[in-house]
Amino acid sequence: MATQLSHAAPVAASMLIGGEWVNGPAQIEVRNPAHPAEVVGTIVRGTPADVNRAVAAAKAAQPAWAAIGVRERAAAIARGLDAVAEGLDERVVLYTRENGKTLAETRGELGGLAERMRVNLEYVDHFDGHKDIPMPGGRTFLRYQPYGVVVSIVPWNAPSNLAFQQIVGATLTGNTIVVKPPDTAPLAVTATIGLFAAHLPPGVVNVVTGMPSEIGDTLTTHPDVGKIVFTGSIPSARHIGANALQSIKSLLLELGGNDPAIVLDDVDLSEGTMKRMAAMVFGLTGQVCGAIKRIYVPESIAAEFTAAFRKAADKVVVGDGLEPGVTMGPLHTKAGLTRATGLVEDARRRGAHIDPVGTIQDAATFAEGYFMQPTIVTNIAADAPLVVEEQFCPSIPIVTYTDLDQAFAQANDTVYGLAGSVWGADVHRAIHLARRIQAGSLWVNTHGMVNRRAPFGGFKQSGIGQRGGLEGLIDYVQPQTVTVFD
Repeated sequence: MATQLSHAAPVAASMLIGGEWVNGPAQIEVRNPAHPAEVVGTIVRGTPADVNRAVAAAKAAQPAWAAIGVRERAAAIARGLDAVAEGLDERVVLYTRENGKTLAETRGELGGLAERMRVNLEYVDHFDGHKDIPMPGGRTFLRYQPYGVVVSIVPWNAPSNLAFQQIVGATLTGNTIVVKPPDTAPLAVTATIGLFAAHLPPGVVNVVTGMPSEIGDTLTTHPDVGKIVFTGSIPSARHIGANALQSIKSLLLELGGNDPAIVLDDVDLSEGTMKRMAAMVFGLTGQVCGAIKRIYVPESIAAEFTAAFRKAADKVVVGDGLEPGVTMGPLHTKAGLTRATGLVEDARRRGAHIDPVGTIQDAATFAEGYFMQPTIVTNIAADAPLVVEEQFCPSIPIVTYTDLDQAFAQANDTVYGLAGSVWGADVHRAIHLARRIQAGSLWVNTHGMVNRRAPFGGFKQSGIGQRGGLEGLIDYVQPQTVTVFD
């Protein structure tokens, strides 16, 4: 079955502008990272003119959408999410083919999408009506006002989840939105957005596809855009920020992380603990902003820890995500693979020990695609590029320490501050120590478990603003006060 699916006919995706599906004269091919010769589908190579039409449609739809009130908006969004939850199988396969994830991973993202997004609807009361703020001699009324048109620039590693966090957050609070999907994995997310948008008025949700170099500046400098939401790299964010400042647009940025896991001397080395840790190292081929990127282990237990962790890591099966039994797919792009192997080879040249783990399911497929065998890297210096850079691949450096203060100092010696974790049997001690990590999201004895009712955002250069919870919704509105003299 998997072989048959890998040769399915290419999918041709259109842009969604003002409620109409729009094509164009030029196309971009979308290829399968497990089989790079395979064209999974095509998208329209959008132009600045397409962006202008989409922004105009969003601007025209926004006043009426905001005027209907948050409860009616929430009801329409709920109907859209119902549609997103149906007919998953074809989109799950399509997503696996264009992205490289395993079927289990893509089904987890798409299958749980609607329920994860419905959490936002719990906050309707907060945006209904106004809040009274007493003051001597008068009264102040506080309301939240939308920005108007929001531009959402979505990455390839979790496009559906991230796009819908932005779509639901923006539209629930009265904004309209123009979404720019990733050009390397746009097909499943565009189809999913289309199912959702059909239940909202035309122009509330728009999709423009294309190359960032060709339409990115128009999206981020357009005078009718009030807010830009971007997930991606720090250099790209700097360019977007410079564009946004031309007209002082609001920014919501999530810019990755180099997330540490600090192992304490009383850590539980049981199979369950190591399984949880390995899942957040090698899951999604390590291509997750909030994944564990480096592990700090007391020198006194380093050998015992590494052996236990290796046992869990050895259960990884690398191959085409459509094949049964595969637990880790390829890297998404050839450039990502080249950079990842370069970081590992650099560590090798510096004297680090490179320990390949896991199983390669099929050698021919492995050689054909953008695959990388997972590796554990030990005897590595704390300042090696594999440690200090966000490697975004299934290669994990284990750094030993003799002084706990030193471990936290090394963990915090980075421009990133997205996430981190502490692992130890004494939970109260671990919680106390975890707060020393300079990051927006922290975990104890796990990593990456996201509470959708809690904010998620980064410190330092890991970003600006929040996703999730009430704080994430407030990022899509502006407080407006009216004060009356009595």
